[in-house]
Amino acid sequence: MQIRTVPVYSRLAQRIPSAVKKVIPTGWHLSQHQVHTYEALTRSNGPDVVVNTAMTGDGKSLAGQLPSLVEGWNRPLFAMYPTNELIRDQRRQAAKTWQLWNQYTEAIAELNSGELDTLMEAGDYTTRGDALINLTRNHDVVLTNPDIFHYIMQLFYRRQGKTGDTPDKLIGPLTTRYQQFTFDEFHVFETPQVVSVMNALLLIHQLAGPGRRRQFLFQSATPNSLLQEYLTRAGLSVEVIPGEYIHTTDRPDPQQWRRILHASEITFCPGKVDDWLDAHLEDTLIPFFQRNRPAAKGAVIVNSVAQAKRIVERLREALQPYGLVVGENTGFTGRTQRDESYAADLLVGTSTVDVGVDFQINFLLFESRDAGTFLQRLGRLGRHNSFTKDGVEHHFQEFQAYAVLPPWTCEALFQGRDKEPAPLSDGMETDRTVLAEAIQSAFPSTTEFAAYAQYWGALQSARVVKGFGAYIVRGQYQDSVQELAQRYQQTFRTSINNQLRRLGGLAENQIELLDEAVSFRGGSYFTCGVLDETEEGVDRIKTYDLFALVANGRLEEMTEDTFWQAVDQSGLQRRPFERTNPIGFLRVRGFRAERTNYRIQIERDLMGWGSDRFGVATVLKGVTIESDEFVPGLNAINRKLESRTLPALLCLSEKHPLDWKRRLQLPMLFPIFSFTSRDGLSGIVAFGREALLLDVALRHRKIDCGGGAIFA
Repeated sequence: MQIRTVPVYSRLAQRIPSAVKKVIPTGWHLSQHQVHTYEALTRSNGPDVVVNTAMTGDGKSLAGQLPSLVEGWNRPLFAMYPTNELIRDQRRQAAKTWQLWNQYTEAIAELNSGELDTLMEAGDYTTRGDALINLTRNHDVVLTNPDIFHYIMQLFYRRQGKTGDTPDKLIGPLTTRYQQFTFDEFHVFETPQVVSVMNALLLIHQLAGPGRRRQFLFQSATPNSLLQEYLTRAGLSVEVIPGEYIHTTDRPDPQQWRRILHASEITFCPGKVDDWLDAHLEDTLIPFFQRNRPAAKGAVIVNSVAQAKRIVERLREALQPYGLVVGENTGFTGRTQRDESYAADLLVGTSTVDVGVDFQINFLLFESRDAGTFLQRLGRLGRHNSFTKDGVEHHFQEFQAYAVLPPWTCEALFQGRDKEPAPLSDGMETDRTVLAEAIQSAFPSTTEFAAYAQYWGALQSARVVKGFGAYIVRGQYQDSVQELAQRYQQTFRTSINNQLRRLGGLAENQIELLDEAVSFRGGSYFTCGVLDETEEGVDRIKTYDLFALVANGRLEEMTEDTFWQAVDQSGLQRRPFERTNPIGFLRVRGFRAERTNYRIQIERDLMGWGSDRFGVATVLKGVTIESDEFVPGLNAINRKLESRTLPALLCLSEKHPLDWKRRLQLPMLFPIFSFTSRDGLSGIVAFGREALLLDVALRHRKIDCGGGAIFA
């Protein structure tokens, strides 16, 4: 089944504010939404929150940077991006833009955990908080991730105790210096991260007060509905700024419209990407490059690292006779290969490249786990007219996408569902807006875990209230903290007093659950130190998930000393690896052609558990892994793993985890596993953040998970 999408044009601004006119480079043209965003962020009566919903590829990032580009050091910017890959990409683009606008490029700082470690090593800092204060004071633009922002706002980067730092040691300088906080590509985050950001927004808004107002910009083509609901409950003023578009094969007036997406042919294929390559490598992919070369560049984007690795190995062998270079860009790929992948003829990647990263392609093969992923990945195609290689510009002539989807999704798109007419038909010509609506309707909706804030997210609220209620600042912040607590209650519909009691109880009895609840993305409990022998130099040294390695890796046992010796000899710092608290150490020789099955074993008796312990997030000790294939070093890893106490949720059931995902409308890649206990009970188990989310889903459905009558 194939459709054709027509080109998309964005309306150009016909009126440019005078302050922008003074500094905008000759030949630059701004879209209408960019000017509207600038005005909303700079006018005296502007909203607390601006939400820019312009389409992918229409310059949302520039829209958020305009106030700083125009006003320079008078308008400091704290901008956050969901992946370090996107931070690096934005840093490169921002440096070029700042230079063209005659702004001081050295004022821009890239900040992630590794950069913070480097900063500490280079300077005389006793804490990460001191290093952060120095960086924020000396840079007008900070490009970072929301993780670091979260830990600042949750009072982590400070000395504790009676002689420790005041709660506002970092928050004060941050909120005093930076007037704008930008959250880019925010739609990729889920409910726990939405709750975290809302906790931070309310704290900043409360501390800033009416005379020192701070603004927040969210940039997302598909804004989160739960975020919008929280903003309304919180009483924050919001202005939504959409893009303005026409979809047409005619060429509109270039003085009023700018093309942002080319016409594209999109073919929908049921199945898997591997199956598509089996069927169409010879008759579709290779002919496309032969037909268009040298003006051909492509990407293959899949859901898992192991799948990407297998595809890279396969395509390198198949395309080498044609002189085509295949690049790799995944969460397991070293920095050198990632950087080189953008110059390759065909890039094979995962979510590391589908979130906001701007690269030039005219061929795209991809799979999707949900509607948002589909639209995000398709948005990589058709953004550019050409690419430059070895100083020569090559102009694209055609744009082809192949979307490989589950069969039922293809059926919903082209046959309809529940007696509704099919939104698409084979051979039709349509526009990206109609396509987006069709995709949203075809993919099954997943739960938003709307009650997460009431059960777990508000523990972050309680932590802030408790921190600012400390004796050393109680008088200074007493009124503000009381007002803040009321706003938290109103926004999340929970009792802060109850959450304060839970905070204390969990700190005493189940600290692992509390640590999980107050983290941003959740903890990593199954991380292994890895020497990847498919790469060289420092790129060999990395960390990765134990489950993925057991299922897919060609592994060799390795001692802990060997790993740390490699770290030291490479000149890398130990600290980033130590923070992951590795459960084991393995040497990776590559990835298997076929996945190996594994199971979770609980090395304890569960027969005596009551219904109050099943189906709720708890702490669990005695977890091990059993694999169908021999895994070198797994016995040693299991000994260490068995002694660890992990946040977990157990549910007795004979059903497969996939059945539970369907029943609870969980995301496709939501990690739940089958388990067997020492005394023969079986069911499903989730760990870490997913245990808290599953806890909320089961409470909402009122499902009994065992220990009494079992309904499964």
